[in-house]
Amino acid sequence: MAEQVLRSRRTTARLERDAVLLDRFGSGLRVRIPLTAIETVRARGPEGRRGIEIVLTLGPDGAVPVSYPLRPSSAAAATAFAAAVNSTLPVRDAAEPRRDGSAAVSVLPKPPRVRRPGPGRTAGERAAWWFFGGLFVLGLGLTSATGHWEMVVIWAAFYTVFLVGCAITAAVYRATKDWYLLRRRGITVVATYERTSYGTDSDGETTSTKVYTFTDTEGVERKHLGGGRLVATDPERIEVTYDPCAPKRMSSRSGPVVRVLLFLAYVLLGLPISLLTAAYPVVYLYFVVAALL
Repeated sequence: MAEQVLRSRRTTARLERDAVLLDRFGSGLRVRIPLTAIETVRARGPEGRRGIEIVLTLGPDGAVPVSYPLRPSSAAAATAFAAAVNSTLPVRDAAEPRRDGSAAVSVLPKPPRVRRPGPGRTAGERAAWWFFGGLFVLGLGLTSATGHWEMVVIWAAFYTVFLVGCAITAAVYRATKDWYLLRRRGITVVATYERTSYGTDSDGETTSTKVYTFTDTEGVERKHLGGGRLVATDPERIEVTYDPCAPKRMSSRSGPVVRVLLFLAYVLLGLPISLLTAAYPVVYLYFVVAALL
């Protein structure tokens, strides 16, 4: 049976071999409903605005069954999806006692979207090149139009500094995003020291990186590169927090001194540089346009 998809308002439903999956938009969560927990999928709502609802099997003591409403824009797609689910449900006798369907429903982190690796630069990198190249040409053209050639030299000379500030701003953004997501949905585990990986940096100096391993909630072994505050020795173990929706996003717990230094660097350097970087082209081009007018 082919996987069938129904796109509803803020929810995407997928029929797989033994379950219906509901992905809530913006929540990062996936609701998995086994087919054995579904009583039926029926029409819902008045004619013309009809949707469907997935009704679970009755709970204990005749409780009202849990249902999941879906309202897609296509009535034909809703009818086809309901028919496909109902055709795969197990055959039950009307008098057969039902188990509580809601007990079999599980809520899991939605897996990250798989992106195909492409040749050369990614679409985001190409967009960044076009944006910053276009901004440089725009500033150069407007500044040249003023007739003040010293301003042209200043714009061209400081644009490299501006790009460095943009790189720092991007690093601050990634650090903020990782901190927020790990704090919101991260899972903390204990990672065990495996080995030390040796390499060579750009200056030819030998580098060493500790490699720690842990097993995530899906049973997959993950690796964390770098150190952290030890929670045990023989073997060395550290605490690592990872994002179940994006397992490559992870961070180890550091000691209080390191956390304070990182916080000060973030507040006293990262944020001010980001603000100055964002303000520089706006303020500069404002004065250029004012000079033209």
